[in-house]
Amino acid sequence: MRTKTILLSGVVAALSGASLMAQVYSLNAVGYINVTVPPNFSMLADQLYSVNQTTPQYISPLLDSQLLDGNHNGVELFKYSNVNGYTIMIATSTGWAGPATTTTLNPGEAVFIYNPYTTNMTLTFVGQVPQGSLTNTLFQNFNLVSSIVPQSDALDDPAGPALVPNTGDEVFLYDPVNGYEIYVSTTSGWAVGAGLPTHPTPAVGQGFFYYTAKPAGLSWTRTFSVI
Repeated sequence: MRTKTILLSGVVAALSGASLMAQVYSLNAVGYINVTVPPNFSMLADQLYSVNQTTPQYISPLLDSQLLDGNHNGVELFKYSNVNGYTIMIATSTGWAGPATTTTLNPGEAVFIYNPYTTNMTLTFVGQVPQGSLTNTLFQNFNLVSSIVPQSDALDDPAGPALVPNTGDEVFLYDPVNGYEIYVSTTSGWAVGAGLPTHPTPAVGQGFFYYTAKPAGLSWTRTFSVI
């Protein structure tokens, strides 16, 4: 629990005032997502495959044309691993500072993004909508993840994401007006604060922290088709 407390105190401090808005456009299995990133920190996800579902996509070249254009110097990305902690990449006038060419941002993954400017910026993801049997493996401790598909739905909706939480698992979503929404899985559903939705429902293009104490973690599996 000590590791959990240290991690969350840093995250809560860093993300006070973050929000994300996304628009999704698609035609059959190909589409694009516009994600509006406000000043300060946000959790960001790319829920399209730029090449195909078997080819990993890396932050570079995925975001090179948008963040290395000379107008976004100082934008930072933070990829979290519950084994190695944070990997940091910074957009500069001469390229990426940090391992952007070896750090993935696939559907189902998420990163923190820091916008150092005073205005919103928009990122556009273009690619194929994930389809078929899709599994996101969540490990013991914290996972910075997203839905694999570009769809906003309750995480445990049997007709949608169909995540089956362990008792005691926690989801941490950020709301720009009310701060953090914390959901704790119990034997009778999600325990949430007053005035919050009864189920955690991330937006399109939004990542979140998922915490489980179970050594085996869990598999978040669903079947999805655009037809």
